[in-house]
Amino acid sequence: MHQASLYSVGASQGSASYPRISRVLKMMTHKPTKWQVLIPLDSSTTEIIVANTAPTVEFCNKGLVEACSKLRIEFVCKTWDSVSISINSVTLAAELEVIK
Repeated sequence: MHQASLYSVGASQGSASYPRISRVLKMMTHKPTKWQVLIPLDSSTTEIIVANTAPTVEFCNKGLVEACSKLRIEFVCKTWDSVSISINSVTLAAELEVIK
């Protein structure tokens, strides 16, 4: 196995030893990166949406862009009696109406 470490290059290039710099790794994500919204629909509408997932996501994202929203839909999948939509941030009521 290899060990990785960071060294700072000193003034003397011919020296075999370099002072060691310690680095602390920090987590860049402090909150969830995906949120889920469940939209109850009748079974025939759910089947149509699930059969055409890519066009549905594209159509909803175009509507959100036109509404000047930063919300984006990542993917859509079927649940028991509704559609589950994975989004990139918390949705507002107005954005949910655009999605519906």
